[in-house]
Amino acid sequence: MKKMLTTSCAIALMLAAAGPARADDDVLEGKLRACPSDGTSIGGVNSCGKIWKLRSGEVELERNGDIEVKLKGLVLNDASTGEFNGTADGVTQVVVSLVCGGGAKAAVVAETDRFPLSKDGMSIIETKLHMPAQCIAPVVLVREIWDNKIGGWLAATGF
Repeated sequence: MKKMLTTSCAIALMLAAAGPARADDDVLEGKLRACPSDGTSIGGVNSCGKIWKLRSGEVELERNGDIEVKLKGLVLNDASTGEFNGTADGVTQVVVSLVCGGGAKAAVVAETDRFPLSKDGMSIIETKLHMPAQCIAPVVLVREIWDNKIGGWLAATGF
């Protein structure tokens, strides 16, 4: 019994030393919220032009730049859009931007390539960002591609 306990302790210590990624490897892990179309600018990026809703949205950003974003149901929630309400209304691609700095110093410091967004607002983004040495008050933005240009933010962390 004593030998089994010693062996178990040794294995536990080895696993603890080698263990999984440390919690401090995360720069940001959080929920996304949809743009309320109230004119809120984040890091110099304008908000959406219409009201959007998001059934669920999650972000995990690691210190090494690995980022994963999951979007479910990112669609218009604005009756003024008529038949397009409840859809992504022609937004078929999004990019993810990282904003650092907080307050008046906040600015976009990194951005992903374009990723598809389905008509019903679904997207899974797994890629790598070129991370700055430091990122004070990180915020992740999901931004629309409109008229083949990167536009306003549709969902964000941090509020």
